[in-house]
Amino acid sequence: MSELSGDPFRLDDKIILVTGASSGIGRATALLCAELGATVWLTGRDPERLEETRSALSGCGHRVLVGDLKDPEFRQSLVDQLDSLDGFVFSAGVAELTPMRMVSEKHIESIFSINYSAPILLTQRLLLRKKLNVGASLVYVTARAEHIAPLATGVYSAAKAALTASVRTLALEHAKQGIRANCVSPGYVETPMLGKLQSVSSIQSKVDLAPLGILSADDIAQSISYLLLPASRWITRTTLVVDAGLSLHVR
Repeated sequence: MSELSGDPFRLDDKIILVTGASSGIGRATALLCAELGATVWLTGRDPERLEETRSALSGCGHRVLVGDLKDPEFRQSLVDQLDSLDGFVFSAGVAELTPMRMVSEKHIESIFSINYSAPILLTQRLLLRKKLNVGASLVYVTARAEHIAPLATGVYSAAKAALTASVRTLALEHAKQGIRANCVSPGYVETPMLGKLQSVSSIQSKVDLAPLGILSADDIAQSISYLLLPASRWITRTTLVVDAGLSLHVR
């Protein structure tokens, strides 16, 4: 990892897998990775929106794999079809507002299955099948909720915190293979997920706490892409906070 060849701010000849690529942060990340020269593998549950994303990508050779990452059979099929990866972005996720007094076992399973179990188990299969090249960069989208823990996000915040902890261990265990693992922790981002939350609860006052304003999916994609680039080759086992100053209000 000490030598650089080519432009350290390009992803030419790199193969990147992006989950949740049909919308929001995943879609923006896929578009930017392709613009930087990568071949992108897109996965998600909506075939039409995934095809729309692929059609908007620069370059050629991009592939779409449709399925539910909570399904073990799909995860195995996905890994079987993949070429060796230079980068992996796990941006698929779900958020639901549920006060702790109303938390159920079903709710816990639902939130953890996509926000924690899916990324960890998919990573396990990639490692076991040796689908990650030396020097590969793994980036996981978490959330500032893991630290701020707003009202009605107890389970969601816990899932993101658990993911962050596991990614730190992952980075330590596979450093000898030159594999890096980091998290990007966004604040409030203008995505379909945030729109859904705003439709069921008034959270605008929380959004307004960020002094720099609300983030866009493109803003987060730029941070994710930096962690994929050769320019960040010495960065691992860390979390890049991108929250427009939201954390300034929280100890």
